[in-house]
Amino acid sequence: MKSTMGRPRALTDLQVEAILTWHAQILEWKAKRATLKTLRQLAQELGVAPATVSHVIKCAGKFKQPSPEKRNREMIRRRERFSHLREQGFV
Repeated sequence: MKSTMGRPRALTDLQVEAILTWHAQILEWKAKRATLKTLRQLAQELGVAPATVSHVIKCAGKFKQPSPEKRNREMIRRRERFSHLREQGFV
């Protein structure tokens, strides 16, 4: 049995539990980190600059222009929409 003498504890049981949970998450993250690619490795693999990868992360993948594989379909849709607006006299 541990001695009860000495300075009183500053942490509650809930605080101790929160610290140990956090520590377990950090250890889990460190184990995963060894298997993850770095930003530079990903950029090199994709053939783009690291700044491009950072930009995608920053804007959460939301771009004004459609992706190359969807570009033709989007251009057709826009042409149809503008021709319809022209017919209605809005453009």
